[in-house]
Parts: sequence; structure tokens; C-alpha cells
Amino acid sequence: MGNNVIITIGREYGSGGFEIGKKLAERLGIAFYDKNLIDEVAKKSGIQIATLHKGDEKAASPWFNPVFKNGTLNDRIFWAQSDVISEIADRESCVIIGRCADYILRDRDNVIKIFIQAPFEDRVERVADKYLIEVPGEAKKEILKIDKQRRSYYEFYTDNTWGGRKHADLIVNSSVLGIDGTVDLLEAFVLRKVNG
Repeated sequence: MGNNVIITIGREYGSGGFEIGKKLAERLGIAFYDKNLIDEVAKKSGIQIATLHKGDEKAASPWFNPVFKNGTLNDRIFWAQSDVISEIADRESCVIIGRCADYILRDRDNVIKIFIQAPFEDRVERVADKYLIEVPGEAKKEILKIDKQRRSYYEFYTDNTWGGRKHADLIVNSSVLGIDGTVDLLEAFVLRKVNG
């Protein structure tokens, strides 16, 4: 791709957002960032990788996080991730999964903001298959827990609604076209938006 473009993907747990984002990045020949962002944040901030993983995409809570004069540990992780996300957006085209990247990069013209969702029962089936969970109730609990964490994190740091259409260029139900069909759709959307 000739122009620097950043694609941010928010996602409901079990919607296939990670897989869709990774395949989209491969198709477009651009970088892909999800948990690998943590390595860059660790280098820049000096915060240990294990600590970053523990606080990744979790809202700050003064009851469970040590409070420093410049915020909680989770606040420091969010700010360090924000700096790294901005630096990445300055240097290269990429797909960034979660981490409030759509909000962090909200003032840039070269950002395409996508949210991936799917019906709850489809997500339960996908999570149960992916993680070999034999009890459907366990998959449901995991989805509700992770979605709650993501929603709390996003809304705490952005004051916006997680998954809300007000802040997305495109919201997609991944169950309609499946993973590969959704990648096809997003690739066409991105190329059309970038090339006019």
C-alpha cells in the first residue's frame, strides 16, 4: 500500500476479531499489532512484560492497583501503550487490535476504525471450539467476563461507548460472511477508502 494507513479493530470476545485483523494485515502486506505491542511498551516504559500482560486492556482501579503520584499502574500502562501506538502510527501502515487505538488516534485522517461483533451464541460456539471448552456454560462465562473487561477498559479511558457506532467507520457482524468473507469485505472497504 502506498499511503500510510492505520486500521484499528475493536472486537467482542469470540467474534474472530483477532483472526480477521491478522488475515487482513497479511492481505494488505502491513504490520499487525496485538499482544506484540506489549514488547514495544516494555522497551519504552521499563515496565516488566509480566506486569504489562497482567494489566493489559484492564481499567485502573485504586482498590486493586498501587497508586503512584502520576496514576495507578494501569494508568501508566495505558499511557505507555498510547505513546507506542502513536509512534507506530507515525512510522508505518498497520492493523492494531483493541487497546483503545481508535480513540488514541482519533484526530488522525489516516485511521480506519472497525468494530467486529457477532451473535452471542456464535461467539460461544467459536470460543468453545477454539479453547476446547466442553461445557457451554464455561464459554459463556468467559465471554461475559472478557467483554466486561474490554468494555470497562475502553469506557474508563475514553468516555465513549465500547462498540458504539458513533466512533466507528464500520461495524461488522462476522457471522454473516464468516472469517474469510469478513476479511474480503474489510479488504475491499479499506482499499476503497484509501484509493477513493
